[in-house]
Amino acid sequence: MVRKWILILLLILFGIGGLIGYDGYRLQQTLTKASDRSRLLPAKPTNPDTADQAWMKRQDLKTIQLKTTGEARVGRYLPASPASDKTVVLLADDVRLGSSETEPLIRFYQEQLGYNVFVPDRRGQGGSKGPLNYGWLDRLDLIEWTNQLIEETGTRHIIYHGLGVGGATALLAAGEPTVPKQVKVVIAEGAYARLDDWLQSLAQANLSYPAGPSLAAASILNKVEQDFFYGDVSVTRQTSRIMVPTLFIQGTGDKIVPPRMVYELYQAKPGIKQLYPVRGAGHGMTYSENAGNYEKRLRLFVQPFVTTP
Repeated sequence: MVRKWILILLLILFGIGGLIGYDGYRLQQTLTKASDRSRLLPAKPTNPDTADQAWMKRQDLKTIQLKTTGEARVGRYLPASPASDKTVVLLADDVRLGSSETEPLIRFYQEQLGYNVFVPDRRGQGGSKGPLNYGWLDRLDLIEWTNQLIEETGTRHIIYHGLGVGGATALLAAGEPTVPKQVKVVIAEGAYARLDDWLQSLAQANLSYPAGPSLAAASILNKVEQDFFYGDVSVTRQTSRIMVPTLFIQGTGDKIVPPRMVYELYQAKPGIKQLYPVRGAGHGMTYSENAGNYEKRLRLFVQPFVTTP
């Protein structure tokens, strides 16, 4: 009788373990963009065509390939007119999270500030190959992109400006000891603080069951595929190593990245920093919520540190 109950218990445990493993696989496939089997991420909202998108279509953007022996990495470069030695590297959000701010920011930097604008496609986005990694491996690509821009364009002053996952990528790269000295300012909007914490918050918001064990299984699968656990990715830790001035922007109405995370990042940053909370703005809506104030805050923060002697 005892053996019978032990066998039943083992079968139940194996069954639960199998369900957790399968759900972890579904989550991992969704996170790396291999499929959309899980509802962990919110449905992508539709963004109407705007004047900024029409403006973008009229621009002569140059496609650039990263000089790498690995999978293709692609970016778009829009030079300033007149020529400038200042460049903003604009890192877009995950396309599935619906930010519509990339085009208006490209236009703002190029038209109003007179900067060259470079928009790299992170792995798994646009023309760049590979699985999504939420900035952890992208940070190394970003440093390579920066060195290539310096070599090919002669730019002397660089800003990292990232949105959402792109904001996390900017902070991750800026915290590396190999980040080029030409990077003068970092701007991060709606960035998450720790990847495992953020994924857990998404699970609580979008899934109807406790997903902690499944996320742990997905993290193990990600270690096999991309050689890092979700818990390895701490934007907070990298931010504590950033030496250049950093502006943190966060919409207080963000339902995708909890606003509490920006305070963790802000507190971790040593040296010159500024926090700009945008009241009521949702994820990817900080610029459109009050464009005039946003542009003023951006100018006041950036200009003292990005100057040509």
